[in-house]
Amino acid sequence: METLVIATSNQGKLDEFKEMFKDVPVTLKCLTDYPQMVPPNENGRTFAANAKIKAMYYARNLKEYCLADDSGLEVKALDGAPGVRSARFAGEEATDRENNDLLLQQMKFQISRTCRFRCALAVSNPNGKIVAEADGSCEGMLLHEPLGDNGFGYDPLFWSTELHKGMGEATADEKNRISHRGKAVKKLISNWKKIK
Repeated sequence: METLVIATSNQGKLDEFKEMFKDVPVTLKCLTDYPQMVPPNENGRTFAANAKIKAMYYARNLKEYCLADDSGLEVKALDGAPGVRSARFAGEEATDRENNDLLLQQMKFQISRTCRFRCALAVSNPNGKIVAEADGSCEGMLLHEPLGDNGFGYDPLFWSTELHKGMGEATADEKNRISHRGKAVKKLISNWKKIK
């Protein structure tokens, strides 16, 4: 495998993947390299299901190995929401700010702030067959207001119980070490030689 397409147009995600794959002998591309691609319908009920839908779809259409992730924030007091709708919590074209504002609004009177980030990864070969999967999670507490200027998505609202600081305050190295995506990628890379 010479090329691996990361099934995202999110620059924040792509930067994280590039950093975590820096010692893997593969050229990373992303969906901005293929502007003609129409996204699939992510109608899975779980992060793993959506990751597989995206990986198989893009791999078959681009004739390349493809790595897809589906990830998001689960808030215990909201029965796991935003969950698989994390990126679209405030609407299909919602910005990070709009998603964060809606979450804070829904959590306004909640005392319990327990939450976790979850990530599911799937790699498909060009024939559309899943050849690897991995997952990871990161436990924390939902803050009452944004903290820090780093990261993206819900990072400014997430207090990491491992780092003892807000995810929005964490450096890229700190985040990649303990994040849901960092843990999932670590598992995936440890089995990299088997992925062909």
